[in-house]
Amino acid sequence: MPDAYNMIIKLGRLIKNDGFQVKKNPQGVFNYFSLLSDLMEGRSVEEFFTVFPPIKDYEDHGSWNYQSTIELKQELGEKFTRESFQSLLMSHCYESKYLLPLGIAFMNCISLLHETRTGRSVMEDWAINNEIAVYENRNNELLPKLYRIK
Repeated sequence: MPDAYNMIIKLGRLIKNDGFQVKKNPQGVFNYFSLLSDLMEGRSVEEFFTVFPPIKDYEDHGSWNYQSTIELKQELGEKFTRESFQSLLMSHCYESKYLLPLGIAFMNCISLLHETRTGRSVMEDWAINNEIAVYENRNNELLPKLYRIK
């Protein structure tokens, strides 16, 4: 059975140092994260934050600081669930040289898979579902109102 922490470090290094391209195999990356999430289920939150300690940056940058990470750690409870680990990666990637690239890769593979299956980006679907105009008629041509940032 593979070790979750080694998987995190190996993929984090691969992304950070070797410029691993998620877009070349988004389904494979998704499968990797699926296995990783299974392996993290039931693991100690305290142990995780010991292996991957948050950087002690006390300045509030608007999205992350040391205090918010400590609060997140308390909210997670004693053990990870599959969902709480994925939430950590997607929405609470505190500044870590291994976790931040993983969170971005996880969100990127989900977005690429969604776009492949639906023909629309996740953001486009969100806008449509929230009744935000995505396209507008300009010069008798239907053009995107919002532009993707790459």
